Amino acid sequence: MRTRKHAWIFVAVLACAVTAGVGSRRVPCGPDSGTTLESAVVSSITTPATLKIATFNIHGGRGADDLRDLDRTADCLRAFDLVGLNEVHGACLGRNENQAAQLGGMLECDWLFAPTEQRWWHYHFGNGLLSRLPVDHWQRIPLRREHGKSFRNLILTQVELQGRIVRVLVTHIDRSGDRERAEQLRTAGQLFLSLAEPAVLMGDMNSPPADPHIQHLLNTTGVRDPVADALGDEAPPRIDWIFTRGLRTVDAGLIDTGASDHPCVWAELVLAN
Repeated sequence: MRTRKHAWIFVAVLACAVTAGVGSRRVPCGPDSGTTLESAVVSSITTPATLKIATFNIHGGRGADDLRDLDRTADCLRAFDLVGLNEVHGACLGRNENQAAQLGGMLECDWLFAPTEQRWWHYHFGNGLLSRLPVDHWQRIPLRREHGKSFRNLILTQVELQGRIVRVLVTHIDRSGDRERAEQLRTAGQLFLSLAEPAVLMGDMNSPPADPHIQHLLNTTGVRDPVADALGDEAPPRIDWIFTRGLRTVDAGLIDTGASDHPCVWAELVLAN
């Protein structure tokens, strides 16, 4: 009897170990696309005079004080028409909604969660989009991963500004190794440069101003860095970027309230011509 009991205990422990091993494994999310964002509450502004955008690595809502508080995250984003989010957590481990949905509800705007990977049989982690403007198309594009631990993607979407379509890319580049980071950054940059103007590339690039791939973008004719346009020599070194083509900077800057371990980078833009 004791031998049988021990056998059942062994089987139960083994089953738990297998479940934990399978559940904790990172599984990449493939491509996806759609014509609308979620929770369409809105969009009262259809033809804004300027386009106010921001990119924010929200660090899962965890601030510099290591406390998780999405209210602080939302407070950084209330002034913007379109926001790209990085390090967005999915609906698991006690959360009934993904963090893009939570922020969309707090800010009363449309949202998209673009997961990069699954863990524990849920969409676990990825990028996001918040919009007060109508969006009629979005696309989730996985980025190649061979060496790093995390999976990454691009969100391609578009909004309208003064009768013109503005194409927008949001991404979060891996930092676990230079080979992965360089290839993903090159892919994002090439796609950005291939888009018809006006176009925006924004996100956590995990690359400082001196990085050759950042320099290549900055030195490409027609590419602007709104933060540098607005702040000049006072523009701080950073790894979170907004690049534009076919758009002129009205104003730009960084918001650093301690709501994340990254600042929120923002820009107010108009058509260049």
